[in-house]
Amino acid sequence: MPTSYSDKFGIWFPQLGFVFPLMVFTGLRLGIGTAVSSYLRLHKEEAKEEAKEEPKEEPKEEAKEEPKEEAKKEAKEEAKKEVKEEVKKKVKEEVKKEVEDRISALTNEILCSILSRLDTKDAVRTSVLCSRWRNLYLFLPSYSFGCPCVVMFPFCLCSCTAEYKILTVMDRFFQIHRRAGCEKIKSFRLSFCVKTDFTCHIERWVHHLAGLGVEELTLKLCYQGEKITVPLQKLVCKAATCRLTLLHLTASNMELEPFNPQQQFKYLTSIKLIFIDSVDVQSILSSCPKLESLSLEYCCLSSNEFIVEGKHLELKSLTIFKCNGKEVEEIYLCAENLLTLKLGLYSDLALKFSHPSHLPKLQHVSLEVVYNGHLLQIISWVAQDCSQVESFCVESWSRTSHVAYGLPLKVPTFSRLRQLDIRMEFNDLFDVTQIADLIIHCPLLQIMHLVGRERRTPPRPLGARSLSPRSHLHLHLKEVEFGGFYGFDNEISVVLYILNSALALERMVLRRDSRYTAIFNKSKGYQELSWCQESQRTSKFDESKSQVIHQQLRGQAASPTVQLLVI
Repeated sequence: MPTSYSDKFGIWFPQLGFVFPLMVFTGLRLGIGTAVSSYLRLHKEEAKEEAKEEPKEEPKEEAKEEPKEEAKKEAKEEAKKEVKEEVKKKVKEEVKKEVEDRISALTNEILCSILSRLDTKDAVRTSVLCSRWRNLYLFLPSYSFGCPCVVMFPFCLCSCTAEYKILTVMDRFFQIHRRAGCEKIKSFRLSFCVKTDFTCHIERWVHHLAGLGVEELTLKLCYQGEKITVPLQKLVCKAATCRLTLLHLTASNMELEPFNPQQQFKYLTSIKLIFIDSVDVQSILSSCPKLESLSLEYCCLSSNEFIVEGKHLELKSLTIFKCNGKEVEEIYLCAENLLTLKLGLYSDLALKFSHPSHLPKLQHVSLEVVYNGHLLQIISWVAQDCSQVESFCVESWSRTSHVAYGLPLKVPTFSRLRQLDIRMEFNDLFDVTQIADLIIHCPLLQIMHLVGRERRTPPRPLGARSLSPRSHLHLHLKEVEFGGFYGFDNEISVVLYILNSALALERMVLRRDSRYTAIFNKSKGYQELSWCQESQRTSKFDESKSQVIHQQLRGQAASPTVQLLVI
């Protein structure tokens, strides 16, 4: 009987039913295992790769690499430092060699010129540098020796040890200088204080300086014993070597040996004497035919007349400041080449000029009068006999009425005056008319300085005559400076008069401070006032006072370009 499909496979169905699940289970097991194993394998590989890239191992490598890099850097820096030090050493050695070679190649004249720019003490110290410098200081053109203290008159501050030290040093210096065979000294300065008679030392030193042909001699000597004589005449004992051109002598309790007309200082052009007794002006002028500048300050004159006169006198500058003598009553001047005259007079001195033609070149006059009744006459004499003067300074410090009134009401005309300085006590009798009258007689005046002494109380009014603002016009006045200005009525009236009448005024300065230093400007040909910086800071107007002064003066200037300063 033929079998059917079911019969044919009937036997196998049960087996197939068993085998098929088994095959499925086995396949699934194998597939899952393969998947798991592949997953685990992949996971392990990723873990290994992550383990390689983990930051835990990097610090270990950096920790190992950092000290190596630092060590390399330190080694490089040390190497650079060593190279730099070696280069510096080589450069220094080369520079030293070059400098030593250059200095050693210089001549004595150049080396001495270098040393001359140092103090004598420092120049002597260079002798220990090397054998090349050992004796160079002995060939310097100028020397300056002094005691440790500043020379004070009439008292000295040196101790006995300092006194003997300077004497020993000077003797030793001249001894070494003589042994070295030095030929010439151009300038020699010596200042010291002693309490014993040192005439023998001075004579010895002056004799040695005369042999060396010194050209400029400056001595500052302070002596507290009996009066002694300075033997300067020994400088001309050796006529062949005497080349003295400048002599400055400052000494206390000493007198100058009279000049011998037969032994002349042929080259002497400048003499300045301070605190010297028994000064004979005529013997000085007769013994110094080439003298151009003579200055006597605080000296005692040997004659009762001060006469400056000579046919061939070449004197260009004369200063006589606070000198007294044996009842000196007058000063007689006759010098054709005189350009500058500065006088400081006491009450027992008067001034007389000779004929005006004997002072034809006089340009600058400065007068300081202390308790002197001749101020009015002096101003008149200067104006009459020296009308060609270009700068005129009057300084008077006195409280007497006839001097305080000061300026004469009738003044001759200063036809060429360019600068006028008035330094007085503008006290009770200070009046605008006095200043106005003086300015009127200076038609070419350009610069004017007014300086008054500091005061605490205002001056009493005088009831002066009124002046028309435009009665006298000043066409050349450009600069006005008023020191010791307090803003009192009389002072304001002077300032208003100048502002109203000066058509070309460029600058006006009103200062409360009155302390200054007068400095002559050779290039400009007139004096300039240098004001004390410290007092300018302490003596100033406050803002309110300055504003009040500005209000009083505002709109009063005739010049449109004037600059007004209140300080």
